[in-house]
Amino acid sequence: MKVILACVLGLVHSCSSFSFPSASQINLMRPSSAVALKQTRNNEEYEALDRRSMFKKIVLGATSAVLSSSAAANAINLQQSPDDPKITHKVTFNVRISRADGTFYTKAEPDAPGIDNQVFTGSVTLGLFGELAPNHVSRFLSYVDVPYSPADDNPLPTYARSQFQSLDQSTGLLTGGFIPGLHMTTFAGSSALEYGGRILSSKLWVDDFKEKKRLVHNRPGLLTHRDLDVLPEYGITTRAAPELNAAYTVFGTVLPTESSNAFLSRCVDLPTYSLDRPAASVGVENSPKTRAVEEVASSVYSLQKDFFRGAAKTFGDTRLDNVFEGKILRRVEVTSISFEKL
Repeated sequence: MKVILACVLGLVHSCSSFSFPSASQINLMRPSSAVALKQTRNNEEYEALDRRSMFKKIVLGATSAVLSSSAAANAINLQQSPDDPKITHKVTFNVRISRADGTFYTKAEPDAPGIDNQVFTGSVTLGLFGELAPNHVSRFLSYVDVPYSPADDNPLPTYARSQFQSLDQSTGLLTGGFIPGLHMTTFAGSSALEYGGRILSSKLWVDDFKEKKRLVHNRPGLLTHRDLDVLPEYGITTRAAPELNAAYTVFGTVLPTESSNAFLSRCVDLPTYSLDRPAASVGVENSPKTRAVEEVASSVYSLQKDFFRGAAKTFGDTRLDNVFEGKILRRVEVTSISFEKL
C-alpha cells in the first residue's frame, strides 16, 4: 500500500512540474516537421521520376533499336552497271521528308528517336541517258530547265515544286514528278495539259528502239516513265521489277551517292495508304470458321468500298482522287533543282 501511494505521489509531482508548450514554441516546431515531410515527398517524387525516366530510356532505346534494324533491312545500296548507256545530263533534286505530323520547321526541343519524328533533308542525283532515249530526256528536261521570275504570276510547271506521291508495294516503284495544279483536260476535242488556267501541249514520251536495246528494270535506282503517258510523273525503282518492262521505258538512273541511298531507303520505310480491309488481329485462331468469316467480311468490305466510291464519282466528289492505293502518308517534296549537261 505504501509503495502504491508513493507511485501516485510521484506521478502527481511529475504532472505538476509538466508545462504545455506555448503557441510560439509549437509554431517553431512545425516547420521542421513540415520540411521533413516535404523532403520525404520530394524524395518519393524524385524516385518516381527516376523510375519513369529509366523506363522511358529503355523503351526509347528498344524502339530505336527496332527502327534501326528495320531501316538496315530495307537499306538500298545503289550501284551503276558498266553496261549502262552514256549519261548526257546530270540533274540534282534537293528533297525533304516531313515528320509524321506533316511539319518541317525546326523545333526548340530535340526530336524523340524514330524516323517519324525527324525531318529528312538531302539530295537525289539523276543521270539521264540522252543518247538511248532522247525524247524521254527532252520531255524530262522541259520540267527541269524552267525559267523562274518572281514577277511571273503564271509560271510554267516545274519539278522544283513537285512531290513524290506514291510507292507501289507490289512492284517497289516510287512515283515522283507530281506537280500540284497540273492535270489532264480536253481542249478542241483532244487531250491537253492544264496548269494555272493555261493550256499546254501534251506530247507523248515516245522513243524509237528499233536500232537500240531497251533497258530492263533489273535493279534499284532506275529512272523510268510509263509509255503513252503525257503527264510528267516518273518512277524510280527500289528493287528489280521485271513486270514493268512491258509498259515502262528506262531513260536514266539514280547516281550512287550517300544522300541518294539514304533518301530511297527512307522512302521505302514510309507508311502508305491501303484500300484493303485490315487483317485479323494477331493472336486470333486461324480456324476454318475464322477464315470463312474473314472471306465474307472482305467481300462485304469490297462491295461497300466500290459502292461508296462509285456514288462519290457519280455526284462529282473529287476528293477520292487524293486517296489511292500506295499513297505515301508523308510529305515528300522537291525544294529546288539544278542540272548540267555533260
